[in-house]
This record gives sequence, structure tokens and C-alpha cells, in this order.
Amino acid sequence: MMAAPRCYTVPELLAALKMSRTTFRRLWHAGQLPFLEELKPRAGRPRFRADLVDKYLAGEWHRPTFAFGRRAR
Repeated sequence: MMAAPRCYTVPELLAALKMSRTTFRRLWHAGQLPFLEELKPRAGRPRFRADLVDKYLAGEWHRPTFAFGRRAR
């Protein structure tokens, strides 16, 4: 039997990020929180992968270095 992946619910994530719900929703929907990956399928409340959130909180998250729409000179 496979163990379910660890995850954060929104209230747990808000506490870990020390962020208000309004700010969280605005940043999440704008794509400003790239370390968030929602677990699917889900029933009810969204849940997010804990391993990615933990990496971000530990300062180990590195954004991919893509330059869309810009040409190197």
C-alpha cells in the first residue's frame, strides 16, 4: 500500500508563511507563489505538496531561469 504524500491545507500554509488569507489568494491566483503545487484529485479544500513548501521555507527553492520574451544580447 502506498502512503499518501504529505500536504499542507490552506490554514496550515497561512501559518507557515505568516500571511493573511487575502494576500495568499491574490498571490496564488497571480502565479506569484511558484513553489505551490496543488495535489489533485481533491475533494473539498485544496491541499499543497509539503516537500516543495518545506524547501521554500528552508531557503532551498530556486526558480527556473527562463527568460521568456527576452533575447540575450
